[in-house]
Amino acid sequence: MNNENIRYRFRFNKGEEVKFIGHLDVMIAFQRALKRADIPIAYSNGFNPHQLIAFALPLSLGYTSTGEYGDFQLQYEMDCDELKERLNNTLPCGMYVTELIRLKDGVKNTMASVCAASYDIKFDESITPDDINNNLKGFLALNEIVVMKKTKNNFKETDIKPDIINVENISEKNAALRVLVNAGSKRNLKPESVAEGFCNYINKEYNRYKMSFNRNNMLMKDKYGQLVSLTDGVGLN
Repeated sequence: MNNENIRYRFRFNKGEEVKFIGHLDVMIAFQRALKRADIPIAYSNGFNPHQLIAFALPLSLGYTSTGEYGDFQLQYEMDCDELKERLNNTLPCGMYVTELIRLKDGVKNTMASVCAASYDIKFDESITPDDINNNLKGFLALNEIVVMKKTKNNFKETDIKPDIINVENISEKNAALRVLVNAGSKRNLKPESVAEGFCNYINKEYNRYKMSFNRNNMLMKDKYGQLVSLTDGVGLN
């Protein structure tokens, strides 16, 4: 069988233990885990063969996640449960595969598929639950939400409102928001920009390093145009 057709997609967590490990180091961790687990990963052709594994949208340094994704190709077919178990036995502490499926033929890779992402924002103690309850509706009703956004060469004022899909309050006891934003290669908004915009709106200091961010999921559009998980409807079983 052509190994181009033996493709798998996996979802994994990135916990507190590895939240300061960058995207390149995450890739290296999986490459080494695949070798240690004796998984028959396929390699590219040419003078410098490399493992055929690729990841979706990189996670910002300092974020945790329960919704990271990657694809890889094997030299021959293996049972998905066995693959998941072998990987989890060799991955470093803080990385854990929660889902693994065999992909249908013709499915776009993760990076090409993702168009939105969900994040949880937990504010520091300077923001109270009442700040959220009393101001979230007004914040979302703004015609524009302007923040300083980094470009390739500088910072500039940017209206982020068009890239915010949804924001909701997720805690009565703590100041926390769940945001759904555009994400991917075409349009991409970081949740910290939403946090900054909200802090500006309520005239509170914004300090990204006193907050915590967790990516819950990355999403793609199904054939009906609905946002779904990157593993929904693309598996063989």
